[in-house]
Amino acid sequence: MTLLWGKKSKLAKAVSSMAVEDHPDAQVEAAARGADILESSHATTSDLGALAKLPPFQPVILSLMRLFDREDVQTDEVASLIESDPALTGELLAVVNSPLYALQSRLTSPAQAIVLLGFQNTKSLAAALGMRFMMRGAPRTPVVRRFWTHSIATATIAQCFARAFRVEPSEAHVGALLHDLGRLGLLAAYPEEYSALALTAHDSSYAILAAEQEKFGMTHCHAGALLAEAWRLPKTVRQAAGLHHGNSSDQPLVKLVQLSCRLADSFQFQSIHRCDVQKPEETIRACATADLREQLTGELEAVNAAILTALESLDF
Repeated sequence: MTLLWGKKSKLAKAVSSMAVEDHPDAQVEAAARGADILESSHATTSDLGALAKLPPFQPVILSLMRLFDREDVQTDEVASLIESDPALTGELLAVVNSPLYALQSRLTSPAQAIVLLGFQNTKSLAAALGMRFMMRGAPRTPVVRRFWTHSIATATIAQCFARAFRVEPSEAHVGALLHDLGRLGLLAAYPEEYSALALTAHDSSYAILAAEQEKFGMTHCHAGALLAEAWRLPKTVRQAAGLHHGNSSDQPLVKLVQLSCRLADSFQFQSIHRCDVQKPEETIRACATADLREQLTGELEAVNAAILTALESLDF
């Protein structure tokens, strides 16, 4: 499948006040505390402060993401919701009728498309279209393009490696595609300041997080978790956004996104330049469990080709 892209509440204050120290373990602990807060709280758009300058996904996309999170979702519910938005209907039918699927006859209804794609792939496509619509309205700057390219690369890697982590590929794609949502939020909130930070070379990912914390009172991980919570995106998306720079997790999807994000950097698709980037093989040795290293390393060439193919569709 081709990859597409006021006053603060107690919750916001708690997330904003988390100090990011120089030691990596302190940052992992801070991210975990952020996840704990989000598990027990509910953020609304008014809680976001300056982050609310980032326009949310279209209402129909948000409704679809929430609908797909239900276990009892029915095809006619999904089709009816898609049909309520002509633009989304057109995009969905354009994808399923493209050469990618090589259909013998043209599909004309969302219900037919959903049956062809299945629920999981339709969810993945909805997330991709949501990001694509959002990116169309974003300023066409090198910084935004780098963020979008990194997200597509991360989503491609996660989709390729999903089975090895026992994660549904479309679920991996959604979580990885949205993992850097917080960067877009901080860029919308502080366009000049965050652009300056993004265009500066940093020693490590931890140095980037420390700079974000110092300048904006929160890291992009915390910002992404807040946005995902306020928009009521699925729990898996909130976890991926909030914990993707951690070093460990008991959640397979989070572990997959953590590795995929680092590998996107290793393939030179970095959101922000850092000086400690390893080669892909080294990243796998450092971050993947021993039982997966040989398998994942053997797939690196195919993964790199998949990333380049996915980026061919980048209309930015």
